[in-house]
Amino acid sequence: MGLGMRISEQSLSAEGNNFTAMRLLLASSVIYTHCYFMAYGIEGADDLSAFLGAPISAYAVDGFFFLSGFLVYPSLLRLGSSTRFLTARFVRLWPGLALCILLTVLAGAFVTSAPMSAYFGGDTARFIATNLSFTVASYRLTGVECGGEACVLNGSLWTLPWEVRCYILLAILGALGLARPAIMKWLVLPATLVGVLLWDVPLVQDAIRGLVGEGLAYNINMFDRLWGAFALGVAAYIYRDKIPLSWWILLVIFVLTLAAHQVGAGVHMRALLIGYAVLCGGFLTAKARAASANWPDYSYGMYIYGYPVMVGIYAFWPTQAHLLLTLVVMAATLPLAALSWHLVERPALDAYRRRRRTRTLAAQQT
Repeated sequence: MGLGMRISEQSLSAEGNNFTAMRLLLASSVIYTHCYFMAYGIEGADDLSAFLGAPISAYAVDGFFFLSGFLVYPSLLRLGSSTRFLTARFVRLWPGLALCILLTVLAGAFVTSAPMSAYFGGDTARFIATNLSFTVASYRLTGVECGGEACVLNGSLWTLPWEVRCYILLAILGALGLARPAIMKWLVLPATLVGVLLWDVPLVQDAIRGLVGEGLAYNINMFDRLWGAFALGVAAYIYRDKIPLSWWILLVIFVLTLAAHQVGAGVHMRALLIGYAVLCGGFLTAKARAASANWPDYSYGMYIYGYPVMVGIYAFWPTQAHLLLTLVVMAATLPLAALSWHLVERPALDAYRRRRRTRTLAAQQT
C-alpha cells in the first residue's frame, strides 16, 4: 500500500488539477500580508508570522516560484528551444504588466503634485523603464505622495525581475544542453543543493559579505531563496512519479518547518512546505473533480494590481481592520484582474499560440 497519491500524466493536464485555484490562493495571501502592513505599518510581518516564522506572503512568493519551476520546466522540454521558451514566458508576463504600469501611471497623473511637464520624468520614467524591462523593480511616481512622503505604489513588483532571472538561467541551461532531465538530476540540481546548503552556513555568508559587500550579498541571498524554490519545483516535476502526496505527510512537513524556524533554518523548509502544499492542493483536491480547471486565470492580475489598489483604498479609508481591508482590496482588484486577463493576457497568449502553430505547419510543409 502506497503512502499517498502519485502524480500521473493525466493530472498534469489543465483538466486534471486545481492549480488555477492554488495560484489565486497564493495571490490572495500576498494581498492579506500587504493589507496587514498597510494597516499597522509593521514591515515583513502579519498576524500569522509569529507562528509560521515568516509572513504568509513569504510562503506565497516561495509557492509561486516553486509552481513556476514545476510548470515552466516541461514547457522548455516541450518547446525544445531556449529562444521559444523565453518568448513564451515574455508573452505571459509582459503584456499584463504593461497594462498595469500604464493604468498606474495614468492614475498617478490625477494625484501628483508635480506639473505634467515634470511628471513623466524622474521617478515616473524610472518606474516605466525598469519595470517593463524586468531589470529592477521601481515603486514610485514623480510627485505622488502618501502622508507627505513618496508612495510605494506597487511593492509586489520586486519578484518579477527575479522570476525572469530564473527563466533566463533555465534557458541558458537549455541552450548549453544542461536542462535535460538526466543532467538536471545528476549535475544542476545537486549543485543547487550544495550551493543552498553552503550559503546557509553563517560563516560562509559572513566571509562572502566581507568579500563582495552587502549589496551583492543581498542578491546572492535572494537568489539562494528564489532559485532554490524554483529549482525545487523543477525537481518535483522530474521526480513527480516518485512523490507521494498525502495530507498526513504535509502535516509532518509543517511541524518540521515550524521547528526549523525556531532554530533559524526555516527558509528552505518553508519552500519545501509550501511547494508540497501546492502539489497537494493542486492534485489531491482534484481526485474527484478539478473545480478550477476551466476558470480564467486571474492570479497574475490579482498579484500585480493588489498593491496599488490597496494604496488607493487606504488613502481614502485609513483603517486598522486589516481583514476587512483585505476583503475590500480583493473585491476591488478582481475586476482589474479580469480586465487584464480578458483584454490583454489571454489575447496575447492566443495570438502567440496561433502564430506558433502557423509556423509549425509552414515548417512541416517545406
